[in-house]
Order: sequence, then C-alpha cells, then structure tokens
Amino acid sequence: MYRNYLFDLYGTLVDIHTDEYRDSFWQALCAVLAEQGVCYRPEALRTAYRIEVLRQEDALRRAGRFARPEIDIAPVFRRLLAVKGRRASDREIAALARAFRTLSTEKLRLFDGAEQLLRTLKKRGKGVYLLSNAQRLFTGPELQALGLEDCFDGILLSSDAGVKKPDPQFYRMLLQQYRLRPEDCLMTGNDDLADCHGAAAVGIDSCYIRTEQSPARERPLPVNCREINHILEVLELG
Repeated sequence: MYRNYLFDLYGTLVDIHTDEYRDSFWQALCAVLAEQGVCYRPEALRTAYRIEVLRQEDALRRAGRFARPEIDIAPVFRRLLAVKGRRASDREIAALARAFRTLSTEKLRLFDGAEQLLRTLKKRGKGVYLLSNAQRLFTGPELQALGLEDCFDGILLSSDAGVKKPDPQFYRMLLQQYRLRPEDCLMTGNDDLADCHGAAAVGIDSCYIRTEQSPARERPLPVNCREINHILEVLELG
C-alpha cells in the first residue's frame, strides 16, 4: 500500500498549451515592456531571450553538477531588462514572468478528475507531492489560479532544484526533503522517460497516463510501472 503519491503537473494534472513562437506573442510582450520604458523590437526580443536561455543552460552544463540541469527563468528576464539599463526588483521580474506566461498561454485547465483525485488522497491520509519540470515564476500563480495550492504536502520544481526529470537526483531531493521512502511512493506522470523511468531509477513505482502533451514513447515502460487510461484510476492502486 502506498503512503505517498507523487505527481507531475503539466500534461498529467493540468491540460496546458503555450505558444512562444507566435509573432503576435512577441509583439504583445514588447508592448508590456514599453509600458515600463524598456524598448525592444519583437524579433530582437525573441532573439535576446533565446540567446540568454541558451547561455544559462550552457553554463549549467559546464558546471557539471547534474546530468539534466534546469535554469531558473528569473535571471533571463533580469538580463533582458539589464541590457536596456533597467534594474528590476524581484516584484517586477515576477510581474514580467506572469505577463510572459499569460500572453503565451492558449489553454490552461485541470484534466477531469485531477482535483478530485488529489483531495480524495488527502482525505485518505496520504501524502501528496508535486515533482515537476517547471518554473516557479510560472507555476506558482497557475497553481493558485487552478485552486491547487493547498492540495500538496510538498512541492519541488526543477527551477528551484537546478535539476529536472528524469535525473534521479531530482527524485532523491524530493525524498530527502520530505523524508520519504521510495517503496512507500507512487509516481504518476504522462512522460514515460521523465516520470516513469526517472522514478524507477530510484526504486519508485509509477503510473503512466498518455495525454495530448505526452511525448512519443520510444521504449517499453519500466517493469514497476502501470499504464492507466484515466487519472482517477490512481485511486485503485493502493
């Protein structure tokens, strides 16, 4: 019987679609920056953003601490403003991140049964944890907007940890931070590599659910993984 349930967020509990490739998105973001006295042309902003993300990713890879490092998006936004002579506060960076995410998001909703699942597990006295490849500046407001902020006993996001799934170190951080035993846990996600093989690498059983956001499966599921068709089936597994 499982005592603790670990969940991926996007594509598993949350049905989301974002598009950062639209010209209209970059035009709108330039307008937001212009209101703050920061002037970019859309294509220049798009290029500067991509270059800064790549620069920070490269720095983390060269540091070599993790096999799958993850950047924090906040310094990216801070740099975009700094090169234009703007020293931004943490509050201003958070506001820019919210604007970036809101403008790029075309769909954001809970999958049917997701909130019911989390609240039922908590009523049963189970530990409920979120382990997600996600940016704190994006995910924090979205959890609040979706009404999930009180559904978890613990949350660990890749932008905070500096590492992302399927790196086993990310899983170990969650286990250590919340004093969980692998054999007591069940991980549920929509990415067979990140969520299922990543969990298996540290001895955690898993559930795989295929959704529209799932990447193509190129390998068999781990032997300690069950495939489910609906998120509420998790309730039948322990």
